[in-house]
Amino acid sequence: MNDIAGLNARISVIETISQSEDYFGFAYNTYSDVFTRLGKSQGIPTGVFCPRWVSPIISRLRMVTLKDNGAVTKEISWIDKTKYTDGTTVPLSGTDGQVMVEYLPSYVKVGTWGNWVYVMLSHLPLEGFTLHPLFTGISAVYQATFEASVYNSGSGNKLYSIAKSPADGVSDVYPVTERSGAWGLTGTNASQMDALAAARGSSWQIQDFLTAQYQRLLMLAIFASYDIPAIVGAGRINLSGGAWVNGSYIGKCGLGLAAYDYYGAVQVGTTGGYATDYSFVLGIENPWGNVWERVTALISDHDYYYKPQPPYDYTTIAGWTRLQTELGVNITLPSSDGFGGIPFSGLGIVLPSTVTGSSSAKMRDYYYQAAGLRVLLVGGYSEHGSAAGPFCWVASYAASDARASIGGRLCFKKAA
Repeated sequence: MNDIAGLNARISVIETISQSEDYFGFAYNTYSDVFTRLGKSQGIPTGVFCPRWVSPIISRLRMVTLKDNGAVTKEISWIDKTKYTDGTTVPLSGTDGQVMVEYLPSYVKVGTWGNWVYVMLSHLPLEGFTLHPLFTGISAVYQATFEASVYNSGSGNKLYSIAKSPADGVSDVYPVTERSGAWGLTGTNASQMDALAAARGSSWQIQDFLTAQYQRLLMLAIFASYDIPAIVGAGRINLSGGAWVNGSYIGKCGLGLAAYDYYGAVQVGTTGGYATDYSFVLGIENPWGNVWERVTALISDHDYYYKPQPPYDYTTIAGWTRLQTELGVNITLPSSDGFGGIPFSGLGIVLPSTVTGSSSAKMRDYYYQAAGLRVLLVGGYSEHGSAAGPFCWVASYAASDARASIGGRLCFKKAA
């Protein structure tokens, strides 16, 4: 029995009634391409935002400014993201710290049943749930709201998550390829970007796979859909007639602050969208589109490896951990390009095991690959069209590749 009623009957045997009030999640049928909600989110339609009251995992999400030592300055309002919750103005130039989203430890239960793969999330260590590996030895993780920009304030180049220049607090800021004034680089390879992130201080890094995975897992649980751009808005993926320079294909940071509450998007497209288009989801601006984002992972002839924290050596798989499904099966990505089809289970539910999908079916976002030792990018870019999205992965670039279309996102992990 592989229908939704059968799935819920199975889960009700596994979980107690009291526990069902303390978790939420989803199941996805890899054959019928259907989602259903689990736990406290049952009864809420799929393909819409799950209300924050459903779980503390949602209600405790907050945008903050974060000092280099990991201290939170203040919490930012979800309604007016230019203001703190106390009504004072957020200095978007980094004066109060980097603009980040805070993730607190969460517990997961994953599994498969017939054609279903399922994930349950809780803020409590319920029976059968395990701590998401992102939070192993970690009390909080902070992911940058804005794609990383590079600035030298006098102590060397560093990555920033800001929307206004530290020089005057007013001028616009662009992602890592900024080319004017004190802004430095025309592109960075993987090791250079790691160094720029580490220059912020201890515990700063580029987002690793576990951080990117958790962010996307929240999207799946909250929206119960792989077609998240169709719900939120396409955002910055349909530009044309431009070039990889600031104000053209490369959009400025901060457009997403106009989003009301937890998500929003503008999608004018073509040449008219250069100065307007963005997507914003759960405190993250442009989780897809604009520029590719580096995700720290190593792909060796399609075999997937991850490492939660630096240092990173992209020349060897030694010191990296093999990514596995919840059944302990090693994850090997497809060896051909195409739209993501059936996802892996467990941590791999954000990754395609096949490329049998399309822009309107299955995982819906495109996957690119090449043999050899490769690094990982995610999201697509501003002229990528329907191929782009939160589950658009590219595993075809070498660690040495540096292009104007490749950026990144800061991450801070606070030790427990």
